[in-house]
Amino acid sequence: MSLPETPSIDSIKKQIRDNDIEFVRFEQADLHGVSRSKTVPVGCFMDYIDNGLNFYGGLLGLDVQSKVLTGTGYAEEVAFADHCTVPDLSTFRVLPWVPNTANITVDPYWYDGSPAMASPRLLLKKIIDQFDDMGYICRLGYEFEFYVLDKETLKPVYTGQPIFVTLKNNFDINYTYDLMRKMDQAGVRIITQNSEHGPGQQEINLYYQDGLAAADTAFMYKMGAKEISLQHGYIATWMTKPFIESSGSGSHFHISLIDKKTGKNVFNDPDGKFGLSDLARNFLAGLLKHARANTIFTAPTVNCYKRYRVNSFAPHSATWGMENRTVGIRLKGCRGESTHFENRLASAGTNPYLLALSTLAAGLEGIQSSPKLPAPIEGIAYELDDIPRLPFTLDEAIEEFEKDTDLHAVLDPEFIKLVLAVKKFEVENAKTQIPDYGTPEFNERVDPWEWEYYMELI
Repeated sequence: MSLPETPSIDSIKKQIRDNDIEFVRFEQADLHGVSRSKTVPVGCFMDYIDNGLNFYGGLLGLDVQSKVLTGTGYAEEVAFADHCTVPDLSTFRVLPWVPNTANITVDPYWYDGSPAMASPRLLLKKIIDQFDDMGYICRLGYEFEFYVLDKETLKPVYTGQPIFVTLKNNFDINYTYDLMRKMDQAGVRIITQNSEHGPGQQEINLYYQDGLAAADTAFMYKMGAKEISLQHGYIATWMTKPFIESSGSGSHFHISLIDKKTGKNVFNDPDGKFGLSDLARNFLAGLLKHARANTIFTAPTVNCYKRYRVNSFAPHSATWGMENRTVGIRLKGCRGESTHFENRLASAGTNPYLLALSTLAAGLEGIQSSPKLPAPIEGIAYELDDIPRLPFTLDEAIEEFEKDTDLHAVLDPEFIKLVLAVKKFEVENAKTQIPDYGTPEFNERVDPWEWEYYMELI
């Protein structure tokens, strides 16, 4: 799939006329992957395209419920200054699920013109550009599991664990088909939809795309699916573990690198060890080397850690294998030009930009440092005691991220500072709200605070 062309202002104006657009959302993702936007009457659209639109600069350092945090580098240290956000014309989309409305993604800059590099999108763009400079296209694919709840009762829309059961795929065919049709109209290409292993749990997977467009599409999909669900009387939640006795939700992520000149998959080498090129093995070794630190992004909420259950198909270790669903990184069985890795570590609550960013940053560092690649796991990873397990709490993930200076070297100091401040606040907030936080009893239930804090917005 080729990279999308950036539309001209004239073509955007034509879309506005042809679709009777009255309002345009200027939107960005916060650290949690929550959509933050301003709605602009179309008459003001060109002014903000030409001059940028101000947003509160500390937006990236808010908690899920919009509490203003300290120590992020984006709040009291800069006197709570604004950003001047710059619209990315390539992201302009007419929104089929909102009347007479379009959407455009903005990137935050300080008023001196310098980029706000705590922005997940800007930092992801920087790392994708580094791969581009090396001669590679990043080919990315997202999978999403989520729960559908009745908006009034907050109960799952069906019971049981009917994975792939056709009747539950289409428990409300008006809803599921409306969701898929409108996503297609918005340029979000869905490849499969099905019921998953939990009550009211669904899975929708997206077609791969190249570069930043893949993350933009994934972000649009998650936020759009929430809006469409509400229109049908449902809440779609990517809260990772809403019910302790039911399946957790994950976000699997597929990655390969493509040679810009030849269009060939550079992970593929039939004569290499495991059928992988040296580049692929180093990329994979980087994923494993930094998996513990990257848990702060792949399991970014207190609730996410309740997903890790033995024999749950949620990997609990920094391991890899070939067509093995119990490991963290799976080398998929489709080989040749389709050779790619599936990062199975991420929970549903992850930010799509940060899932791509953390995967590519770890792979890039692996290419640079060539760490030793462990042997693949051939059996059931849950049954092994001598493998590197992942952090089992957000507290532990913060500690691992804080000390991984090799990973820090391919990120950005502004980003690192903000992430640590936000995540440390989240842990302290949970400890304040939940008397038995961190105990076995807490880990065996979903606390009402988790629902109130995460369920609607994540």
